[in-house]
Amino acid sequence: MPMLTSPTVTVAHPRSGSLRNGPTAMAFPLAVVVAVVVGALGTTVIAAIAHAAGVSHSFSPLHPGTYIAFIVLGVLGGAVGWQLVRARAHQPATLLRTLVPVVVILSFIPDIAIGITGTFHATWGGAMALMAAHVVVATTAITSFAMLLPVDGPSAD
Repeated sequence: MPMLTSPTVTVAHPRSGSLRNGPTAMAFPLAVVVAVVVGALGTTVIAAIAHAAGVSHSFSPLHPGTYIAFIVLGVLGGAVGWQLVRARAHQPATLLRTLVPVVVILSFIPDIAIGITGTFHATWGGAMALMAAHVVVATTAITSFAMLLPVDGPSAD
């Protein structure tokens, strides 16, 4: 029975120029697609729970068309950042352990502003649902990136 392994190809390491085994060209888009799909499913569950708990259906940030667009943009941005850290940071895993929580916490700022101002027919329940969705999407993205774009593997220092 064949073993399933992460596909690799020999590539030049970005800093040293040495040849190392690294993710194939398909790893990046696959990591993004996995994170977007799983993040969207998780956010759909959060939206359903929020609506069942009384958050208005007119709260547009919990409409699939809205949150899926933001998930795609956020995951793409996160993936580009992840790749930049992998390629340029001396200790990428250490930097990501600090950077990721900071970015997630900063992502709460618009949610808190929406909760304070009541924009988009918001309530604090809706704002909290958005914050929960940010954590779910970040968690799915980190898991996908760590599996498909590892920082402690042969492709990074």
